[in-house]
Amino acid sequence: IFECYKRAGTMAIEITPEVAMQLLDFNQKFDIALLDNVIQQFYNGFGQQQQVAQQVLTQLKEHPDSWTKVDAILAYSGNLQSKYFALQLLEDVIKTRWKALPKEQSDGTSISVNL
Repeated sequence: IFECYKRAGTMAIEITPEVAMQLLDFNQKFDIALLDNVIQQFYNGFGQQQQVAQQVLTQLKEHPDSWTKVDAILAYSGNLQSKYFALQLLEDVIKTRWKALPKEQSDGTSISVNL
């Protein structure tokens, strides 16, 4: 079971490197609303905001455990671009590391896709 929560409201927050890096801290609850905001800034932002969003999304995509957040993103995000990002994470792990995962991770993985 993956812990996650949504921030109250739907307003986009300013994405600073410090705020965005929270997505890369796998020792805390995964913030779906923050991911949605970062993805929104990536697609709709400009300048520094868009660059920060791109850096964080790239680092998140490269993180070896990011795929473990796919089910939470698909279940709790209301943003289709976030869901697409999650599916890209899953696709990457299946193509590159699935056979190398511990058996309990790959056998126990069940993801429900509700778009």
